[in-house]
Amino acid sequence: MNKESEARSRKTGCSIQQQYDDIAFIYDLLSDGDDVMLYFRMHAEKEIAKLSQSAKILDCSCGTGNHAIWMARQGFDISASDISDEMVALASAKAGKENVSINFFKSSWEELPAMTRDTFDLVVSPGNSMAHLDEIDSLLSTFKAIKEVLNPGAAYFFDVRNWEKTFEEASLITQDFDVKNEKGNINVRYSYDIRGWNAPCIMHVDIQREGEEESSRYPFHFLPIAYQQFHDALSKAGFKDIKRGFYPGEDYYFVVAK
Repeated sequence: MNKESEARSRKTGCSIQQQYDDIAFIYDLLSDGDDVMLYFRMHAEKEIAKLSQSAKILDCSCGTGNHAIWMARQGFDISASDISDEMVALASAKAGKENVSINFFKSSWEELPAMTRDTFDLVVSPGNSMAHLDEIDSLLSTFKAIKEVLNPGAAYFFDVRNWEKTFEEASLITQDFDVKNEKGNINVRYSYDIRGWNAPCIMHVDIQREGEEESSRYPFHFLPIAYQQFHDALSKAGFKDIKRGFYPGEDYYFVVAK
């Protein structure tokens, strides 16, 4: 590990924004072929199918824009936000290259009502993003902000790791795999520092490029949150109809709240 990466990995106070700014350049390679992305779309399509063609949709965890572009191609009026400047910039550039019109803007979840004047017929948070809250106390304020930008009766859809199953089966293990880009092979290693429910945990992403002796480490902070906590916070935020469904294997589930 080089000195710059080692220093970054020791910055336990590093913000979620900075963590995603740092990893943005390789994010698409890491998520390429991710089954969770496919399952998200399979189930999100059921909510999208209920909308009129003039519906407005917000992806409020847009990352590099893949889901937002997918929805825009279906003819909907799409806005997309992310807490990371680098993610928003990459997503905007990608949409431009693909000639897709999307309103991108930088925002945390809690800032959404102040950052957009629009209200939406569907809001989505893909990619297990709800696990990346800074602290459990911000869960309620996050859901209140999202509720505020939804039209009456509109749905909020998100997916998240099934931590009840993960803890019961101790199924979160170190993973090693290779990805390839135009510069050659890249070895990726995921390892985890798990400290329990609602505790600040860390996923370490170690990346070593072909031909380089040293790897770079990128830490991602996350909170294991139970479904009942999501349900209670959604209810307190004003959502009345809250349903959960599971992805194959039940390692992840999705929530639809109205």
